[in-house]
Amino acid sequence: AEALCRLVVNGMLEKKATNVVVMDLRNVKNAITDYFVICSGNSDTQIDAIATSVEEEVYKANEISAWHKEGKQNKEWILIDYVD
Repeated sequence: AEALCRLVVNGMLEKKATNVVVMDLRNVKNAITDYFVICSGNSDTQIDAIATSVEEEVYKANEISAWHKEGKQNKEWILIDYVD
């Protein structure tokens, strides 16, 4: 999970994402995930590029595709969910 988290952050930073926050939830009782990573972008084009970069980084390193994706159509917010 830590390695996957680093790949996600690298994908975000590759496209100059801002306000990158990594929340480590491993010690939170009943948490449904180990990490929650969020970031901001300045435009819908950049947000789409960030999401694509994250997917490419993770796939290049581990050949893992996202388990679930949402928001790609609107590009205001995008959720990419990976299961490790």
